[in-house]
Amino acid sequence: MPRRFPLQPLLELAQDHSDAAARDLHKLKAAWQDAEEKLRQLVGYQDDYRNRLLQATRAGMQATSLKDFHLFLGKLQTAIRHQTEEVTRCKRRWEEGKLVWQAKQRNLKAFDTLSQRHLHSELKREDRQEQREQDELSSRDFERDKPDGQA
Repeated sequence: MPRRFPLQPLLELAQDHSDAAARDLHKLKAAWQDAEEKLRQLVGYQDDYRNRLLQATRAGMQATSLKDFHLFLGKLQTAIRHQTEEVTRCKRRWEEGKLVWQAKQRNLKAFDTLSQRHLHSELKREDRQEQREQDELSSRDFERDKPDGQA
């Protein structure tokens, strides 16, 4: 039976860290997608509001209503600018999270490689031990089966 990999606790810890980084990366991606969706909604709302303004000006409108439309469009543009910045921040956080996850994956792979080498070494050791035992048994059988007087 192969001996236990001495760094097994570290391998398991690296796996846990990699899994946690993957979960974090998934959350960061979801936040980024949510921010992009909010931006799309704001841009869509702005387009709709501009169309309503265009229709209202064609039908004729009061100056105060026109001023209100323009004020609201300005607020929408500010919201879009802020949301665009949020999308950029979310994307940057996701990219940073991806780098963290990749580092955790490299660390895990290093421990996994060591584990595989250990297992391979242990299997070779067991094979040599088994071969030695077989050679000893064969040697004993040969000595036992020799006719008396032969050396």
